[in-house]
Amino acid sequence: KLCGDCSDFSYAFDYVAKQGLYHYRTDFVQVQQLQAQILELIEESRSARPFHGLSRHLLLCQLLLYVNRLTYDRLHQVASTYTSALYVNVCDYINHHLEADLSLDALADFFFVSKYHISHVFKNNMGISLHQYVLKKRLHACKNGILAGSPVGSLYEQYGFSDYSSFYRAFRKEYGLSPTEFRERHGMLEP
Repeated sequence: KLCGDCSDFSYAFDYVAKQGLYHYRTDFVQVQQLQAQILELIEESRSARPFHGLSRHLLLCQLLLYVNRLTYDRLHQVASTYTSALYVNVCDYINHHLEADLSLDALADFFFVSKYHISHVFKNNMGISLHQYVLKKRLHACKNGILAGSPVGSLYEQYGFSDYSSFYRAFRKEYGLSPTEFRERHGMLEP
């Protein structure tokens, strides 16, 4: 139905039909982004919250847009080896230093590039800002720590949150539950 309403939604499907290529490789971050969008769509589909139909429609549009952009970018690769390497190195650094200062200024100093350049390269490759990516990575690490039974009080500091209140607000916004409610919902007891 969406493809009938707007031909832009069928970009990836048209490519698959013409080329007969039914899969292609993406990097780890893109797979995580796709997985997160699909899970959010599934959760909303099972929800009884007000306006869940509209939300489901918007999430589906967002997912199709993301897949189409991945397809388009793959077919029209113009990124230089340098910017691709910078992007990969920044992602790798973030993933291994979640507890560190991961501000644009700190990363620009570490990689010897301007913060504007690093921000631009990151946004072009990820589709989200560097700050959003770092926040999602830190929240994901905290969520996994909660599921592993680690105390919430030590997790937020371990993964670079300056205080509990900012961690609490970000966690609740991302997962719809407070860290304690999340722990209880998944049957975890505070050690």
